Amino acid sequence: MGFYGSAEWQRARLQALHDGGWQCQRCGTSLIGKGREAHVHHRKELKRAPSLRSEPLNLMALCRLCHTIEHKAPNKPTGNASADGSPTDPRHPWAK
Repeated sequence: MGFYGSAEWQRARLQALHDGGWQCQRCGTSLIGKGREAHVHHRKELKRAPSLRSEPLNLMALCRLCHTIEHKAPNKPTGNASADGSPTDPRHPWAK
């Protein structure tokens, strides 16, 4: 059984859905009663930040479609910031 089958993940997943009001944090779709269609996304990828695997601030509730978009967005800005906190990626909305 891997991480996604663990009790730790099941608790973190339910907490993230609850914290998100059982709504997709990207499009606002209700996730109530959606079962496996209610996804939880790691803002910082699990393989790149394993210590944040269950950190509530690293998790966001998403519908299946928005989760797919999150993973396939080729022009998604990076979350890197300079020392003063401004984004280093010119595509980031705060850089405008």
